[in-house]
Amino acid sequence: MKPIELGQDVLSAQGQILSRSAMRIGRRVACGIVAAVFLFFTAISFHGFLWAFFIDVAGLSYVKSALCVIGVDLLFVVIFGLLAARSIPDPVEIEARIRRDRKLVEFKQSLAMAALTGLVFGPAGRFTIARLFAIVRNLFGLRK
Repeated sequence: MKPIELGQDVLSAQGQILSRSAMRIGRRVACGIVAAVFLFFTAISFHGFLWAFFIDVAGLSYVKSALCVIGVDLLFVVIFGLLAARSIPDPVEIEARIRRDRKLVEFKQSLAMAALTGLVFGPAGRFTIARLFAIVRNLFGLRK
């Protein structure tokens, strides 16, 4: 492949990686917002109900009822906090990263080959090759 095509493939794979990463980060932010909303609403509306429930139905004291309410709140915070902290790339993103890395290696090799051929067949290369042939002719005594 030509260096330009390889460069385009590398940039395409990088764009796909960035878009997938952005989607994954967006999902994490959304789960974090849900966790915060649950924490807020639980703290405001569900506390009173649970506290009354633990006092009347379970027959617990005021302090034990308050501790049970705190435990339920922390359960929701832990569940949604773990969901928000989870960052697993999807298979498409993994495949795009592999493709990008392979194309980047091909791109570097292609650029190195283009630079080498330009050096060998360019003006400096022609001059150097002509000088080497002159030295070899002089070594073997082949003079014009």
